[in-house]
Amino acid sequence: MLSVQEAEVFPGKRPNKADSHRRSVNSIEQRAQSKGLELTPERLEAIEFVQDFYEHCDDCKNARQLMNIMHQEFKDRGGKKYLYRLFPNGPLSTIHDLIDLPNLNNQVDLGFGTSY
Repeated sequence: MLSVQEAEVFPGKRPNKADSHRRSVNSIEQRAQSKGLELTPERLEAIEFVQDFYEHCDDCKNARQLMNIMHQEFKDRGGKKYLYRLFPNGPLSTIHDLIDLPNLNNQVDLGFGTSY
């Protein structure tokens, strides 16, 4: 569930019933195999977190803010380090590719060598 503080960061949050359908696990598995990733329960949990997040957000396009929220969600397991171990090419980039979502603003910054 999204907190009040997160709602302030992403003011467009509200349940979006029209786009609330989940990407099928089969299509996610196919994309993961093409990237050489095994869909472990830990990876699926992170993917489901992003899917849940977008069910409550219409205009959330800031990669850094979403990464900060994910860091807090998975903090007990290591936060960003944990997520980068699961998705070495960048958690958000990989998850967005797997569930066929558009890229976020500043998702990759080659000037700084950053890939969320």
